Amino acid sequence: MCEILAASWPEPTRYERLHDWARGLEVFGLGGFGWGVAWLDQSGKVQLERGLGRYAEEAGDRDRLQQATSRRFLVHLRRPNKLSTVQLADTQPFAHNGDYAFCHNGFLERAEQLRPTYADRLEGQADSEVGWVFLQDRLADGATPAEAMQQLDETFGGKLNLGYLGADGQLAVYARNRGNALWRFRAGGADLVASALHSDDDSVFQLIFPDSSDPELIPMGTAVTLGDALET
Repeated sequence: MCEILAASWPEPTRYERLHDWARGLEVFGLGGFGWGVAWLDQSGKVQLERGLGRYAEEAGDRDRLQQATSRRFLVHLRRPNKLSTVQLADTQPFAHNGDYAFCHNGFLERAEQLRPTYADRLEGQADSEVGWVFLQDRLADGATPAEAMQQLDETFGGKLNLGYLGADGQLAVYARNRGNALWRFRAGGADLVASALHSDDDSVFQLIFPDSSDPELIPMGTAVTLGDALET
């Protein structure tokens, strides 16, 4: 029940270029119960800024975020299935030691069945965190981000859109939420992916990205990478 925005620019760009787009996704979509942004800083570390309220009311005052300059950003606007999980431990994106970040939109059907397997590593109560810990293990086993996201889908089931940002600059998304499709397109010189506002049409372009071009729906069960991995 969340919204996702991923952006890849060919050159380092201030986050403030994304701010109004992200705000629009919250205003017209399903959000307002927490938000987060991950980006890759100039030292090659994934950074994170999160809040528990409405993005539209909080993010504009976060100078660290608005002044962040990067070629890669991953935004998550939250509307949880369980409002009791509105807490920082369940607010996304999740991040791992500056190496990568991950976010989820939808519902992981077998999360509660699998929760006991990861109980000693969980800090929150949401289904997304169970999938997050599973993904960490797949990456540690040598899976690529696309492979790890597909394995998460196959293992947990349900409806899910996933986002990943790595320290190597890899920005990837995975689509399998028919109720909130992922669109890939171009706007403002960026390669972008945005969720569809839980609207079964192209309203996301009419309302938020009117100057976009080259829109295409990401097929269900497909991972795509935005831009190229950065040289290290």
